[in-house]
Amino acid sequence: MSHTKHHVARPRPGPDWVVQDVRPYDRWREGTDECAACGVDIDLNGDHYGMELLRSLPAGEKRGFERERFVFCSERCVEVWSHE
Repeated sequence: MSHTKHHVARPRPGPDWVVQDVRPYDRWREGTDECAACGVDIDLNGDHYGMELLRSLPAGEKRGFERERFVFCSERCVEVWSHE
């Protein structure tokens, strides 16, 4: 049986990044962004999923962590991207 690898538009950052939150949005802000999984353009003022990842910064940094936000067009794309 052959396994087809899905195209991922925005690869997951390294293993030091931890998923903090994933939630559906029906509006977030004006503008568009690309789905991290499939690459389709998403209206951020419409239905989509947002994911926030955190990474601890080295000791001595003023901020204790760094944030990164990913957006997805569907719950399925969240699942596909999360398992890459």
